[in-house]
Amino acid sequence: MYGQQEVVKDLIDARNRDGGQILFDVSDTAVHDIDTDRPRITFRDADGQAQELVCDVIAGCDGFHGPSRKAVPHDAYDHTYPFAWLGILAKAAPTREELAYTYHERGFALYSMRSPEITRLYLQVAPDEDLNEWPDDRVWAELHTRMAVDGESPVLEGPLLDKGITAMRSFVAAPMRHGRLFLAGDAAHIVPPTGAKGMNLAVADVRLLSLALTELLKRNDSRLVESYSDTALQRVWKAEAFSWKMTSMLHILPTADAFQRQVQLAELRYTAGSRAALTSIAENYVGLPW
Repeated sequence: MYGQQEVVKDLIDARNRDGGQILFDVSDTAVHDIDTDRPRITFRDADGQAQELVCDVIAGCDGFHGPSRKAVPHDAYDHTYPFAWLGILAKAAPTREELAYTYHERGFALYSMRSPEITRLYLQVAPDEDLNEWPDDRVWAELHTRMAVDGESPVLEGPLLDKGITAMRSFVAAPMRHGRLFLAGDAAHIVPPTGAKGMNLAVADVRLLSLALTELLKRNDSRLVESYSDTALQRVWKAEAFSWKMTSMLHILPTADAFQRQVQLAELRYTAGSRAALTSIAENYVGLPW
């Protein structure tokens, strides 16, 4: 509905319109003195010159591999799934109006779209899969096989613009606040993409954080920043649970025995056929209430 690349462009436009500054191509970024009321960020700019920002607060929105998460102690809740996604971006018009999740004996497949001319498609593969073993013809053949319904495949082929393999994991760093450093988005939590909750969670974090920082910096009221982590983590864990459920239900589990496979199919059939289950899926997928 609102693609991540469009969100980024709009944020950059808003920042420039408001007279703000955005620094690209910086390196050696580090945070300091987060337990004081004047935390600092040091970095080297695009010309290699050492720079320093002295801050009131630091919002660590720098992703899982950024310096913010690494700079503070936290409890790490980490789960790695025994499969990965092989994803392609194809110059091919979408053939449907909704994305489609496919459960197939050869593995999960996902049909999604990026624009009226571009589609995004995924295949479940082994976590150590060699991308060189997946030429374009093999990718398309496997997509047609896994997504065929009544002998027909909805996949329209086209030139590949991108191809890659994405590991599947769940991760939470708690707490999400350390002094004047506040973690948000992927710096604090990772979800498998099956539930489509990554950007949704990040926006929820930042909305909550913006309210808390407004109270702190404009009214010297610290109550919302004190509760930021606990409040945010309530939503985070609900989204983690939903993403884990969707992932476990829709993928072929390499270690599952015959009994577990039948239970998995029963859960999938119940979900597809129950109005109560579909309502729960819709609430979690679109976004939990504020």
